Amino acid sequence: MNRTQITKALKGVPTFCPGYNLRRAEKTVSRWFVEAFRGASVTSGQYALLLNLAIESPLSTGELAERLNSELSTISRNMDKIEAAGLVTLMTGGDKRLRRYRLSDDGWAALEENLPRWKHAQARTIGRLGRARWLVALGILKNLYDS
Repeated sequence: MNRTQITKALKGVPTFCPGYNLRRAEKTVSRWFVEAFRGASVTSGQYALLLNLAIESPLSTGELAERLNSELSTISRNMDKIEAAGLVTLMTGGDKRLRRYRLSDDGWAALEENLPRWKHAQARTIGRLGRARWLVALGILKNLYDS
C-alpha cells in the first residue's frame, strides 16, 4: 500500500472505530470528573477506590484492580496515598503479602464530603446524553466489559 491508499483506508477511523471513539469519550468524561474534584481532599480516582470499599470491605489490591479494570500498580500507588492520608486501614492477616483494606472513619468522612463533587460530574455526564440515552449506553458499555 502506498501512503494515499493508507490515508484513504484510515479516514473512517475517527467516525467508526470503537477504540478511537470510546477513548475520546472516556477522556472527556474523565476530564469532567477531574475538574469536579479539583481542590478536593482526594482525586476522582481515589474517590472511586473509597466508593468501592464503602460498598464492600475489606478488599485486596487485586480485587480493587479487577473491579476498576485497572493495573495493579496503579491501584497500589493510589492505595499507598490514601493509606498515608489515613483514609483506609490495612487489614492484617495470616498472609502478609495480601493487602486488604477497609475504610477508616476519615475515609467515610472523605466520601461524604466529596459526594457532591461526584454527583456533579455524574450529572454533567448524564445531562450531556439525557437519562434515557445514558441508560441505553450504559447497557451497551456493560456488554463490553461484563463477562
